[in-house]
Amino acid sequence: MPSDLCTGDPASRRVVAVLEQHDVERCSRTGDTQLFNNPQTHVLMYPSSGPSDSRALANILDAGLYVPGTILVQSPYDLDDYVDAAEAAERFALAKHMLFSNFCQLLGATRVTVTQMDVITSDTVQTMKADGGRLMTKGKLGIRRAANDSLSSQLSLVDEYDGGSPDLEAAENLLRTHRLAGDSNMKSLLQARASTVNPITKRTLTLNLSAEGNKNLKVVAQLKLPSATFDAEYQSTLKQTKEYALTLEVVFP
Repeated sequence: MPSDLCTGDPASRRVVAVLEQHDVERCSRTGDTQLFNNPQTHVLMYPSSGPSDSRALANILDAGLYVPGTILVQSPYDLDDYVDAAEAAERFALAKHMLFSNFCQLLGATRVTVTQMDVITSDTVQTMKADGGRLMTKGKLGIRRAANDSLSSQLSLVDEYDGGSPDLEAAENLLRTHRLAGDSNMKSLLQARASTVNPITKRTLTLNLSAEGNKNLKVVAQLKLPSATFDAEYQSTLKQTKEYALTLEVVFP
């Protein structure tokens, strides 16, 4: 198993498992090798056996993620960027929100406002409303309180710009570069701003922040991880599913 991430096919490293040599040897002895046979998973040996010119490995090292017993997930928006799988749902959702706001800026928006966030798990949907610069949720007896989801405190609820004519080429390039050309809301907004007839001035939409990231997280959920290397609590965290959806209002001049 190679220890670097130099590969021409990023799909073969959607998930990266950082393992020490003795972990690999133990799995081989016990026959617990499903992790090694998954075509979308790469095993990164610790410590490294030598230098590598891989940008993906450089990013992992720079982010402090080169830690034995860790599962890393490839970002859907940058195939050489990785995050710890335990934090991936929130990190990918935040990244898409920031990309969307940047996209609206390139389209000449004057204001992007988050009005609601929905957090969807396997058995619940929690709705949070923007109020006074914070996301709030209703508890028992209808009492409103600050949302406690880890993403809620990181979101920018209002972005304001001077506004102006859209830079359609730059906006389209953002979609291609960050692999968001399949997002129907963003494509539709691009088309609306490209029109010179009856130009759009405001749109309210619901943006799925998890659609792209969940494709890689499903690979993690299907892995059978060796319990001697990954403890039960960590594995339980990796199996949890969570999706985010934002309701936003975008205003143009």
